[in-house]
Amino acid sequence: MNGSSALPRTYRIAPGRMRAMIGAIGFSLLVGGIPMLAQDDMPGWVRGLLLGLLVAFAGWGVHAARRLSTSADLKGIRVRGFVRARRIAWEDVQDIRAVPNPSAHMGQGQPRTISYAYGRDGSRLQLFYVDDNHVRVEHEVGALRAAWEELRGEDWAPDARAAETIDRRDAREENLQRAFGWSVGSLMVLIVLFVVLLLTDNLFMDPLWIMIGPVVVFLAVWLGGRYRSR
Repeated sequence: MNGSSALPRTYRIAPGRMRAMIGAIGFSLLVGGIPMLAQDDMPGWVRGLLLGLLVAFAGWGVHAARRLSTSADLKGIRVRGFVRARRIAWEDVQDIRAVPNPSAHMGQGQPRTISYAYGRDGSRLQLFYVDDNHVRVEHEVGALRAAWEELRGEDWAPDARAAETIDRRDAREENLQRAFGWSVGSLMVLIVLFVVLLLTDNLFMDPLWIMIGPVVVFLAVWLGGRYRSR
């Protein structure tokens, strides 16, 4: 990795992802708008207001996706977010990491791996589009780390408290992901068990357990992880 010679680097939404997003938003507007137009008992001004809000929200989503970006130059990393842009100088960076995306299960097409830059106080800044949907994320994080290690200055030193804060946060998120995975797995098992018992006419399980069971499993795994971490 060549460090500063690999700069500048800029990351934006890929054109294919942008087109897919616009298509998904358009489909959502269609699905959401038709039932509103079909409501005869709804005043016309209310329908117009709701449709206007839907269109405005969709337009904001497209604008935000185009606006978001991450760039790196000789001075540091700049991230343009939904509301404002933030810059972190190389000497203020404590770490740059690729991590599992805790929202990967929220919808199809979500990246499985995202990346963060961590500041002096352990706070983190998401590096938009430095993810496995847009780039070879490990390669790009490696390039950013090489630049950081070269440009952070000879007097740079790691902050023990920041490292502790970063590690604690990562442990909490890992514990939540583990608990969610076990919860989803238990839901599948309970559904299969319910169907088998129903087909064999041996149903002794209340269907309510299909909802209660995953919650119990989530809490048990999550609390157990917190206890072990302490």
